[in-house]
Amino acid sequence: MSAGWSYYEDARPDVQALVNPRGLRCLDVGCGGGALAAALKAAGAAFVAGVEYDAAAAARARERLDIVVEGSVLDVQLPFAESAFDLIVFADVLEHLADPDAALRRCLPLLAPGGQVVVSVPNMRFWLILWRLAADRWEYADHGVRDRTHLRIFTRRSLLRMLDDHGLRVELLTRNRRLLDDQSQIGRAGALATRLVVATLARWPFRDLLAYQYVVVARRAA
Repeated sequence: MSAGWSYYEDARPDVQALVNPRGLRCLDVGCGGGALAAALKAAGAAFVAGVEYDAAAAARARERLDIVVEGSVLDVQLPFAESAFDLIVFADVLEHLADPDAALRRCLPLLAPGGQVVVSVPNMRFWLILWRLAADRWEYADHGVRDRTHLRIFTRRSLLRMLDDHGLRVELLTRNRRLLDDQSQIGRAGALATRLVVATLARWPFRDLLAYQYVVVARRAA
């Protein structure tokens, strides 16, 4: 992450690249300041709503979105009708919740039959995390896989199992790969090294060890 990066203002171009929001009714759960949701709206989404726990971020999001609900998705009143949305996004939010399954149970009735869900979560099997554990070097950080506010951990298998348990059929799984937790200071040579390692080693078993984050597109059965 760069020094100027903000979780609440991350427009998530990786998520944007996976969906075509034109004409869709979208719900961004954990929308932060609304950067991603605003990008979906600019790309043609018909209606964009957000849910955000942080009051300051929610206030910023209200300037950008059609409606923002302030509070935890686990218990705040959601003023939306059943099947109100064609797309629901959980971008780096489920790992911050005490009960991710409860969040899905609350939100999925709002998804129209055949609608899509986008979920991104950090990968606890990232190689540097495993090395830190093996070397007894674990410590929390302000962001990333070791974020001190994470309440749940995910691997590829546990993520896919959770989605399947909620009747979501995975259509696409992508891996955001890197070498280090924070690649903002590695420079051009470091970026080249990352591309080289990914090109040569990002196959089984390294494909998941080099995955810093998973982004999944899944669809609700029609």
